[in-house]
Amino acid sequence: MPEDWRKRAIRWLSKSNEAQQSWAINYLGEKGWFLRGRRPDESSYDYLVTHIRDAPEVLAKKDDLRKLKRAWSQKKKRDEKGPRKTYSFMMSKSIGPKLRQLAKDRNEPAYKALEAVVLEYASIVKSKAWVELSQSNIQKRLDKLAQELKDAEDKRKELDAREAEVQRQLAELEARAKDLEAQEDKYLEDAVTLDNQRGLILQLYEDYRDLLHAQAFDKPIIRRVTAPISAPWNYRGRLKASPFLQRYQDLLASLKR
Repeated sequence: MPEDWRKRAIRWLSKSNEAQQSWAINYLGEKGWFLRGRRPDESSYDYLVTHIRDAPEVLAKKDDLRKLKRAWSQKKKRDEKGPRKTYSFMMSKSIGPKLRQLAKDRNEPAYKALEAVVLEYASIVKSKAWVELSQSNIQKRLDKLAQELKDAEDKRKELDAREAEVQRQLAELEARAKDLEAQEDKYLEDAVTLDNQRGLILQLYEDYRDLLHAQAFDKPIIRRVTAPISAPWNYRGRLKASPFLQRYQDLLASLKR
């Protein structure tokens, strides 16, 4: 015995899919299926199934349930694919065979094959734009790095110039130090020579002073071993000799220090 058409309609309905139940109630309600409203203690599934089971044996009701399943399948496809829109445009006749061949090669309807081609092209354009943007960013980064390298090179040259100047000044200081060292050696050598001649200079100074005293007193020179006798400050010869003796006295004082 063939399965009752009411049971076939109930079998594919889901007890847990409330969205499906609400949609089916709205669909059949537009066709005048429900003579009463749903009771508060009655679920959407029970309300729907009760009316399907009690449907009279008429062709219109059977046709409504058959269309109900087909409409639900179409709704699921639309929901899975997202919003759809019909496009109408003229194309060359030569596109027809190519579009059919494309659909055959892709094993899908012509509209889906055409949609896939458009999406693939959009993806290529997007990828190309991303690549161009990446190249632009990379070029900007390279330009920035080149400028940083140039600045670093200029800084290095500046530091090299400053280092060369420091080296030049250091060389000058070393040369001056060597000159001072040479002068110091010369002064030390002169000092040693002068110190070696200290006795002779002192003797010459004493002899010269004795000579001046002898001339002042009109007496012969007598070489003394002891210290010379100082002449009175009011003696005229002493006063005349004083300017000439001053530098020797200064020399003697420096040698005795």
